[in-house]
Amino acid sequence: MMPTSYHESFLKKTSSLFNGIVISGIIYIVDEDDEIIDNVIFLEIGTDSVVGFYINGPNPFVTRNHIDEFDDFNLHASYEILHEKKSNILHPFKIEHMKVFFHPSYNEIVSIFLSSPDFSLSVFIVFSNDEIYIYENCKEDGLIKILKNNLLQFGDLKFFIYQKNIYESGWNIVDAG
Repeated sequence: MMPTSYHESFLKKTSSLFNGIVISGIIYIVDEDDEIIDNVIFLEIGTDSVVGFYINGPNPFVTRNHIDEFDDFNLHASYEILHEKKSNILHPFKIEHMKVFFHPSYNEIVSIFLSSPDFSLSVFIVFSNDEIYIYENCKEDGLIKILKNNLLQFGDLKFFIYQKNIYESGWNIVDAG
């Protein structure tokens, strides 16, 4: 599969959102019944900024706004009360390595991997059609196994993967299996 303008656009967005940023926590959105909304996740970056993801279909929507500042995902249309539930990660880390997994046949984001330079600290965000899964401190060589073992629809796929180190100017295609 050749890269499309969609791939290039999403990779630019990923670079601008995460290149060299410090992840300090994970923020879940909770409804009026204190249930976590499973298709929304926010990463706390720096001291009080966020990057949020919402999925309801093949690709996530992205925001830089807290849910109580500006409801980019229109969640207040479906929920009476929303509030943030913070989960601090063990050690905040600066993102120096990124991978984006695309579906090989469609313009669809499968997952985003964000890690420290030595890969000891990481966040792996996996998008399903109506859920977002988050894995912390995954080993880089186990990412495909996580996708294929936990999401059956990806069992036989060979992903289209891009990776970037913040000290390099662009994204590189990686072989997958």
